[in-house]
Amino acid sequence: MPGSEEPDDEGTLLDHQTWLESRLEDKFFGDWYHNTGIIIFACLSSWVTAIVGGGLGWVFLIMAICGTYYRTSIRRVRRNARDDLNREMAKNKLETDYESLEWINSFLVKFWPIYAPVLCDTIVASVDQVLSTSTPAFLDSLKMKTFVLGTKPPRLEHVKTYPKTEEDIVLMDWKFSFTPNDTEDLTSKQLKNKINPKIVLEIRVGKGLVSKGFDVIVEDMACSGLMRVKFKLQVPFPHIEKVEICFLERPNIDYVCKPLGGDTLGFDINFIPGLESFIMEQIHANIGPMMYDPNVFPIEIAKMLAGNPVDQAIGVLQVTFHGAQGLKNPDKFSGTPDPYAVVSINNRNELGRTKTVHENANPRWNETKNIIITSLKDALTINVFDYNDIRKDKELGTATFALEQLEQDDEYENLHLEVMSSGRSRGILQCDVRFFPVIEGEKLDDGTPEPPPESRTGIAKFTVVQAKDLDGSKSMVGQLSPYAILLLNGHEVHKSRVMKRTNIPIWPDASKEMLITDRKKSKLGLVIKDDRGLSGDPVIGTYQIKIDDMIDLMAKGQEWYSIAGAKTGKVKMQLQWKPVAFKGAVSGSGGYLTPIGVIRLHFQNARDLRNVEAMGKSDPYVRVLLSGVEKGRTVTFKNNLNPDWDEVIYVPIHTVRERLTLEVMDEEHLGKDRSLGHIELSAGDYVRQDEGGEYVVNDQKHLRSDGLVHGGRSHVKGTLNYTVAFYPTYPVWDPDEDEDEKDEASTAGGLSRKSSIKTAGSARDSNVGSPKGHKKTISTVSRADTVGTISSLRSGNTGTEASEIDLAKQLEKNELQQDDGLAQVNEIEKLHLTTDDLQQYESGLIVFKLISGEFSETGGYVDVLMDDMAFPSYSSAKIRNRNMTFNEVGDTMVREMDFSKITLRIIEHIDKKGDGDEDHVIAKLTGNTLDTMRRALYTPTTFVLRDKDGNENKITVSLKYLPVKMGLDPSESFNNQGTLRVDVLDAAELPAADRNGFSDPYCKFILNDKDVYKTKVQKKTLHPAWNEYFEVPVRSRTAANFIVKVYDWDFGDKADFLGQTAINLDILEPFQQQEVTLGLDGKSGAIRLKMLFKPDYVTRSRQGSSTFSGTFAVPGKVIGAPVKGVGKGAVLVGGGVIRAGTFLGRGFRRRKSRGANNDDSDENVPNGSAEDTPVISVEGADESPRPSTHNRHKSWGAQSSASFAGAGFGGGEQGTANLSILKADGFPLGTDIRVHIQGPKGKEVYKTKHIKSPQGSCVFENENVKVPCTADASFKVIVKDHSTFGSDDELGEAPFFVDDQGSGSEKAVKIGEGTVTIRSSFTPADAASGTQSPKLRKGLLSRGRDSRSITPA
Repeated sequence: MPGSEEPDDEGTLLDHQTWLESRLEDKFFGDWYHNTGIIIFACLSSWVTAIVGGGLGWVFLIMAICGTYYRTSIRRVRRNARDDLNREMAKNKLETDYESLEWINSFLVKFWPIYAPVLCDTIVASVDQVLSTSTPAFLDSLKMKTFVLGTKPPRLEHVKTYPKTEEDIVLMDWKFSFTPNDTEDLTSKQLKNKINPKIVLEIRVGKGLVSKGFDVIVEDMACSGLMRVKFKLQVPFPHIEKVEICFLERPNIDYVCKPLGGDTLGFDINFIPGLESFIMEQIHANIGPMMYDPNVFPIEIAKMLAGNPVDQAIGVLQVTFHGAQGLKNPDKFSGTPDPYAVVSINNRNELGRTKTVHENANPRWNETKNIIITSLKDALTINVFDYNDIRKDKELGTATFALEQLEQDDEYENLHLEVMSSGRSRGILQCDVRFFPVIEGEKLDDGTPEPPPESRTGIAKFTVVQAKDLDGSKSMVGQLSPYAILLLNGHEVHKSRVMKRTNIPIWPDASKEMLITDRKKSKLGLVIKDDRGLSGDPVIGTYQIKIDDMIDLMAKGQEWYSIAGAKTGKVKMQLQWKPVAFKGAVSGSGGYLTPIGVIRLHFQNARDLRNVEAMGKSDPYVRVLLSGVEKGRTVTFKNNLNPDWDEVIYVPIHTVRERLTLEVMDEEHLGKDRSLGHIELSAGDYVRQDEGGEYVVNDQKHLRSDGLVHGGRSHVKGTLNYTVAFYPTYPVWDPDEDEDEKDEASTAGGLSRKSSIKTAGSARDSNVGSPKGHKKTISTVSRADTVGTISSLRSGNTGTEASEIDLAKQLEKNELQQDDGLAQVNEIEKLHLTTDDLQQYESGLIVFKLISGEFSETGGYVDVLMDDMAFPSYSSAKIRNRNMTFNEVGDTMVREMDFSKITLRIIEHIDKKGDGDEDHVIAKLTGNTLDTMRRALYTPTTFVLRDKDGNENKITVSLKYLPVKMGLDPSESFNNQGTLRVDVLDAAELPAADRNGFSDPYCKFILNDKDVYKTKVQKKTLHPAWNEYFEVPVRSRTAANFIVKVYDWDFGDKADFLGQTAINLDILEPFQQQEVTLGLDGKSGAIRLKMLFKPDYVTRSRQGSSTFSGTFAVPGKVIGAPVKGVGKGAVLVGGGVIRAGTFLGRGFRRRKSRGANNDDSDENVPNGSAEDTPVISVEGADESPRPSTHNRHKSWGAQSSASFAGAGFGGGEQGTANLSILKADGFPLGTDIRVHIQGPKGKEVYKTKHIKSPQGSCVFENENVKVPCTADASFKVIVKDHSTFGSDDELGEAPFFVDDQGSGSEKAVKIGEGTVTIRSSFTPADAASGTQSPKLRKGLLSRGRDSRSITPA
């Protein structure tokens, strides 16, 4: 017995196994080949024993071993055979015999007294709600007072299982019995405590105080029968798809019913002759069709646990009634009809109707009705009626439209539906049908669900589940009969059933789906009333809340809300929001939600991405999804697993609940782009509010390196490096919203205003009726009042309107007393922007409303592009007709209003690849954003776009501007990108690479690891003069890696490298030509360049084949012919000064210049480049300076080691350079440091003492030198490790230029692994030497700090 301490003598098979069986694995014995093998082994081993001279003892030993193994093997064979036989016999027994279930009956005996009371209470609560809603009108209430199942549990007598069914089917027959009066199997203790089953139903007759309750008693219930249970299994959770139950035979039912007299005087009605059999037949007749074999009662387990209602809304159907033609009245004597149209689904309940047009067989309604639908498998039915004053309206006919057609195309315009009656045509109905589906959150390629996008328009399902703790003192009998009224903006939209005699009502029907066209302004209301019958129904309590606030509270998990206007009481409410995108349909914002700010995403690069290509590598780009909708993307890097995008994307954020998905995609030419992984971001992690409720800037921009998730959370491949920042928008006054607020304030209670929140008829709402009659005034309703609205589902009589006004006033009054846990929001002062204020806010969001358009051809799309973006900020719906109404709203980011350009274009198809193929552009118009904003701010403005054939396309738009609290990063400034003109002038002192002592040099310019230009070869010279120029677009000066490399050309052999140097573009000022001398890092040499930077927007394109796209030349192509001198004796150098027999003049002082002119004028620029170069005015010159219009975001940058502005290449003035070597840091430990300085001529002019540095650093004392040179002279600093014996080891070298500003400054020069700190200054020679004055020199060499530039017009 269980709990006994006596050991089990019988044991298991493991306790009786042999020693050999416990040591050997099962695979080594028990099969026929094992037995055959042991016989062969016995024979062979005996023969070998006889051959080697062994005796009988060895033979007996072999026999013992083989016998033991054979016995073990036979045991296993018998055991397996016994198990197989038992299994097969058990299967047969299952099909023929019954299995006892005494084990579960024993469990129920102990468990039933614990569980039965809980089950009874649950049944009472559930049945009470059903009885309350099913009470007949002549009764006051029905209530279940008592429900007891007794102390004796039900029994399962036996079960029979059918094993030979399908793999996913479990089939069983259960024999059960519930006989609480059978006491034969009960103990004396159980008999003493026995309780019989009993049900007491109270029927109350009368009203209120004048009422009397009668008890109907049913007791001593008993039931037994044979039930078949069928389980259908499935792989997904909950693994049971459904359970089907049926009775194989009629169950035996017994009971005692006492309808009158109660326990004392009541008698069993079954004693009446013939009544018992009649009642039993009625029971079997009702239950039989449901669950008597072969009928089954299904329980859908999977659907119940999934929680997906079958009747949920899938979208909004919009029907625009234009009119009808040729309507005929079946009755020839009825005259001209007064037609109106009624819309419904499958000809069920009315969902909307048009106005009545009197005495017109060709009516024009011009009305729009919106209907919430739950399925596209139904049919839209439009019934046309003839209105009659007294008699019932007569139906003229019915037109139908199959909703399945909307699966192919969601818009059908100018439909001509035939109105049919009795198989004959009664006219033609003209209408438009559009379907706007609910926007669902998309799923990524790996199955990750995305939340739906935020929208101001959508379907709101408002549900009042139940109430508790209602104030019963408002009823004279202490129990209320409550019902709920649901309101939207003070208008009643639904009324629930009355729950009789309960203070804890659970309403089964207090739910309503409504179409909301402006969520921001809508309020939900609830009024709970007590049903009093003849007298007026008093209000128990109210509650009113904005939809936005309720969505926020539900996101925090709040379900119960305390009602206002009552001492006690709470109500459980739910709100489901489904966004719907209306395009070209509902007047207003089209669902656009005003952003609270923008999130700035700077995608720097990605590393070690997944390779999904069979040949080559992935072509990655990053896209940003906001709630599943793509808001921006980078360009594509072809054939690259480590792309360096360096792109910034701005994403508008509307609420803190929104989520961003950063997904790296592989671009495909054919087929769908594939995901390489994604990262989830929550806007709430970056959006913060201060105490006043205003959003604050979050621009920390910490670098994030997150792994890209693909598939499951555990599968991470690749890393995305990016930064995130948030910038809020300024609250801006909107004239459209202000007009609505004035309309609301000017009406009593806001009830007669033109609300943008409309109540939608539901395709399944069969409990709400429509007005039967029509008034003459209906035909006077203007189209402006009906377009985009839903007709009221209740009659508009005066009493109802007065009641609604009273409810609205009470809601507004009680709303102030509500304690809903919402934070008090302070009123924030809004900016009143005018056209004159736009320039004060350089960064912001442009909100554009695309109203309508007149097009020369259809099938295209309208795109809006900004500045340098490769992809459109917004693409419209497809142009379906030449005169199209859009009513679409979008937004785009403006970084610098002063320099921004906006492009409006019509394109044949949406440019998903960002190629910008002009062949597919039908028409395009580009203009300054500031001028466009001033023209169209809050004003519908028409823009004309002409195509290639000269045809006009007119687009009407209206613009709004939301400034953003952001300081633009200098790297994104307009002045940081543009076109760079480089004049490659000449070079000097290049190293000799050929045997003749000369080189054949040429230059190669490399921008961001891409070759952009290559000069021609200058033969046999160490001082080449190229005098060529080229232009190249630069997307970011601050981030540009611009290098020039000098090579020696060899015929038929690889070019020899002569040296290279980096070109610092930070020093360039817009439209200011600057000349620089750059020392090469080879053996010797320097190159002279003249550069001019013109700011302009540079559009990025796909990387991998070429760097840039647009009007710029292909890298490698010479733009502009090189300017050569005449013969060998004259070469045009720099600013057009002819030098004979010399090259650099004063630049490197290698040779004395003959006939050099100090006036390095730019009047003779090669190839007429002077017209592209703006006039430069310098402080101190004769011409008075003019103010600069390009003085924002000046990128001073780090000082280039070899770059100067202003003066010509040989134009540095004479003087003395004062150099002091201060210290050296960061060199190898134990180095004996000595610093050498070479002058401009390559000759060593100074070297310091050598100092032993155990830590790799040292400080020099009194290491000063003065060197006569020009202001632009180049020095070379060399650090060596001094050796007492042998030559010194060179640790590194670097060029150095003297600081010519004032008394000089200290500079840290990077040399090898360490740095050398040098203080330098320059003392100019006397003015009598003929050089430029210090004031003028300062203006030319100050890198534009004191200069003024004039922007060309």
